Amino acid sequence: MYYKIRARELLGKRPLVFNLSQAQIHQGNQDLFRRFLELAVGFGATHISVGRIPYRHGSTFMPDNHDPYPSWCNTSMGLLWTFPSGDLRSLMSAAEVEARQDCLAGQVEELRKFGLKGAVDGLEPLWLPEEVYRAHPKWRGAQCELGRIARRPYFAPSIDEPEVLELYRSAMRELSTRFPEVDRFNFMSNDSGAGISWTPNVYPGMNGPLAWRTRDPGQRIAGWLNAVQEGSADAGVETFVHLHSSGLSPEIKSSTVHALKDGQFLNWVGPKGGSWTAGSASLGAGVWGLSYPVAGLADPAAFVSGLQKVFSNPEGDDRAVEINIDATHIDRGASLLEAFLNDPGGAGKSVQGARVLQATAQNLAGDENSAETLVEGWSLVQRAVHAIQQVRQKGFGHLLPFCGVSMRWIIRPLVPQPLKLSSEDKDYYRRFLFSIGTEETDASFSSVLGKQVFRGESAMWMSRWCLEEAYQTLGQARTMLAGVAEKSSEGEPVLGLEAARIGALACLVKNAQNVIRYQYALDVAHHPQFGWNVMDYDENMLSDQRALQLRKIAREELDNTQMLIELIESQDEPVIIQAPTAEAESVFLLGPDLIGDLKHKMAIMWDGWQDYESLYPTTKVAELEPASTETAFAKECSENQF
Repeated sequence: MYYKIRARELLGKRPLVFNLSQAQIHQGNQDLFRRFLELAVGFGATHISVGRIPYRHGSTFMPDNHDPYPSWCNTSMGLLWTFPSGDLRSLMSAAEVEARQDCLAGQVEELRKFGLKGAVDGLEPLWLPEEVYRAHPKWRGAQCELGRIARRPYFAPSIDEPEVLELYRSAMRELSTRFPEVDRFNFMSNDSGAGISWTPNVYPGMNGPLAWRTRDPGQRIAGWLNAVQEGSADAGVETFVHLHSSGLSPEIKSSTVHALKDGQFLNWVGPKGGSWTAGSASLGAGVWGLSYPVAGLADPAAFVSGLQKVFSNPEGDDRAVEINIDATHIDRGASLLEAFLNDPGGAGKSVQGARVLQATAQNLAGDENSAETLVEGWSLVQRAVHAIQQVRQKGFGHLLPFCGVSMRWIIRPLVPQPLKLSSEDKDYYRRFLFSIGTEETDASFSSVLGKQVFRGESAMWMSRWCLEEAYQTLGQARTMLAGVAEKSSEGEPVLGLEAARIGALACLVKNAQNVIRYQYALDVAHHPQFGWNVMDYDENMLSDQRALQLRKIAREELDNTQMLIELIESQDEPVIIQAPTAEAESVFLLGPDLIGDLKHKMAIMWDGWQDYESLYPTTKVAELEPASTETAFAKECSENQF
């Protein structure tokens, strides 16, 4: 109760939204959700993020994962998908609609026990099945998919169309009638299967219905926000609705903001200069975290810095603040929150932040010296993640989530002839590649999310050494935490697990480094690379450097994979985030039998080991003919008598 009172004193009237990252992975684990709710209540929460649904592959949404594109919005509730009305209901899968509603109902039922409100985070306007548009052509809005990773076009509903706006009103009316506790809605658009007509940043380019092409885009967006808000008002619920999209022009943003009403926000800006939030703090970031898929690793220093912003309220305003805690960080989050509220300080106070970290570390480590070592270890992990971030698959640097998981680098074998792998040796990882490519394009590790990356010597070289810095730094951090764990009987299980997770992150970094280097070695293997045996015997034995290099990298990866297996098996708690069931596996989530997949990868690599010698012999004997006693110079002279 003390921390709740202290938190509310600092927050004043500000709503505090707690979000359990990766809740969709643990859906159905009521004990975990209740633990999180108890944590949130104990620290002054007013709202809990709800509406995320488990990864699924339904008959409508993702049949057989044939097209991976909807994975981007796989866990978003979707207002029209969850609360369809009128003719739309008859065109949607009744079983999927019921499952979505039941999922939300189960979450809100738990909130009610604690007297909490709900906040929904999702994507809108979200695409609808093609059957809907064939029955109602005017409902078809912007085409919104990223073509290079989608097998077919996806269309969002037209939010200019009065009938579509009425569908949204009806959806919100039903949602608010059944779940009046949910009063905050945060939606991203123009990405991940959502799109707004005639805006410049939908992936296929500006497009939409001809009838609405010249309409003021500000009126289009504000009209949709009105419809959403009006639906809730019909049910007697006052809601706050935020829509954000990168790439909107200044003119569109200005036009929209000018038309906004109270409780409406675009790109964090509301009417009269108001803003959607006043700060946030995150301990872990789910699938988008730079250490994903390693479980339970985060940046305590960044979390404390965020808490300083969350609990700093000099103006006494009522803007909401957010605290995001990964499902594997509940206990660590509680420790950091307690330490912070015991010593709240002020925004940006580095000394206060250091005290909070030291206090948290001392509770785990038991003594001051060990606590300092622990804080230094956390700092090393932070440095390592920064180094990983420099290897930018795209602007955000999501190397491990996009390459390691979505392209299955972690479990794919390194072999010199990938196209000759049997179906059995490929299907276990190909099923969930985020790719619509051919066998040939998917065989290259350079193909990531439909584009070629890490190509050429310079890209390989820079990636290699950024990742080497991360790998070595993580090794130091793991050694530090393992040492503290050995000294601390009370904190040993927690710190021992954390050390193992840091070790696993190092293995994933080494995997990425090995994959990039191996693909480059394959790319240049058409160039002969011979060298003489360096020993003082067999002077005529040539070594093919291609085999030496490929085998060296492959052996590193085999040893690295074995280390990862041992780290996972050494702990009772999760080290790597995996799907709880085979049905829940997705392009963003490794399967439940990760150990089996890793062992299968190793077996394939060892089975093909002789291919290196067959392709690029390292013990080839060069039968060189002695030169003629008549030198070339002498022959030239004899042929050119003067």
